[in-house]
Amino acid sequence: MSTRTQVVFLGPSLARNEAQQVLPDAIYLPPAAMGDIVGALRRYRPHAIGLIDGTFLQNMSVFHKELLYAMDNGAYVLGSSSMGALRAAECAHYGMIGIGEIYNAFASGELENDADVALTHADANAGYRPLSDAMVTIRAVLRGAQAAGLITDLQCDELIRRQEQRWFPERRMSDSLADAAEIGVTGEQLASLREFIQSHTRELDPKRRDAIALLTAMRDLPDQPSSPESRPETVMSGVFQAMLARDVVVETDDGHATTFDRIRRYADINETDYDDVMQAARAHHVLAQVGFWFAGEPTQDEIDRARQRLAERWAVPLRELEEHAYELDLDSFSLRELVAREALVLRMENSYLGRPQHGTVTRLFLDELRKRGRYPDVKHAAALQESLARSVIASADITPQQAVATHASLSQWNVPTDFLEYVEQNDLGSVAELLQTIRTSVLAFQALFGTGLLPEVGEGVDFYDNGEPMMSRGR
Repeated sequence: MSTRTQVVFLGPSLARNEAQQVLPDAIYLPPAAMGDIVGALRRYRPHAIGLIDGTFLQNMSVFHKELLYAMDNGAYVLGSSSMGALRAAECAHYGMIGIGEIYNAFASGELENDADVALTHADANAGYRPLSDAMVTIRAVLRGAQAAGLITDLQCDELIRRQEQRWFPERRMSDSLADAAEIGVTGEQLASLREFIQSHTRELDPKRRDAIALLTAMRDLPDQPSSPESRPETVMSGVFQAMLARDVVVETDDGHATTFDRIRRYADINETDYDDVMQAARAHHVLAQVGFWFAGEPTQDEIDRARQRLAERWAVPLRELEEHAYELDLDSFSLRELVAREALVLRMENSYLGRPQHGTVTRLFLDELRKRGRYPDVKHAAALQESLARSVIASADITPQQAVATHASLSQWNVPTDFLEYVEQNDLGSVAELLQTIRTSVLAFQALFGTGLLPEVGEGVDFYDNGEPMMSRGR
């Protein structure tokens, strides 16, 4: 979670340059559509999200679950003015912060019609300039004219009624002047009303005022992240889970955008190992499900072991696991899910079902190589290595420490933290047998390149008195 990164979804309610005067360092994004909140959460890891404007006609609107999901990930979520006011009124019970008079009107029930804040607007190139006026704006301006004595109470009510009868894209303040003429407002009174509308609409517009109030509130938020524990727990629907899995927009380092599902579809027809990866993913999912049925949710110890294994697989320190996960487009929730699945798979791998006896594991492993089409290459490499190693007269001064350090430097093999545990988990017989395999690899390298051993690295590997490694402190 970034310390103070703040994201604002802004469109016609307030001009961008005005917003930047209030909150200059915020990241301003277009009106939010379905998936945009989660996309911003993954990309920016914001301290706070301000929802002012959103789409509702040309695109699917922002999911309520997206807002709750953002709060679950520790972000403050505020809403005002337009779509933000609607969603804040609907999600205030769950921790969303509503700002401004429009939010208060929806929250109290004074306003009930979503169309009261709806309008049409130009695209980003035109700065989302409004092409119609929202009913809340029209009411505020006409009530202002009434308070200024430019129209009577009855005239004001009739002008508002006429605007309410129009479809929201057809509502414009200018039409109230034509309406006023039709109901008998003429001459100097009509001219004064025209001047009032032209000069006071901007200052009386509640959408603009509420947007500024939201930006001010974001500026004054506390530094610590939002606390999801304080809000009621909700159920994540299957529809929302599908959206999280498929439809979230992610960006490359050079700014190109795609979605999770488009990545998978690209791989389907372009990546040669697609079938293998998909089969492994399905098998992994099934094994995790069986692990859950076997003994329920993973324990904290199982979670810790899974996090450690994931960090080792990604070749990052454990303390950097979350940061690396975000680089892979995994937010906190998705990382927790991944770790939980890994823990359940580890449970099954380490159970009696996952530990074949009497050498059966060798057959299972080789069968997997055969299915992947790699068996001939690996067989040839193993046989060639043994043949090359036999052609070298082993030097008496090749110590186990040198063999381990040299092999680790020449290959992608990671020196185990605990050799005894490594041998047991991988059914390698004994530490001595593992050392012999490593020695064979080093001698084969000497036979090919005629190169001496690399010097020992650091403290190298600790050994028992009989010469077997006890524990490596790594490279």
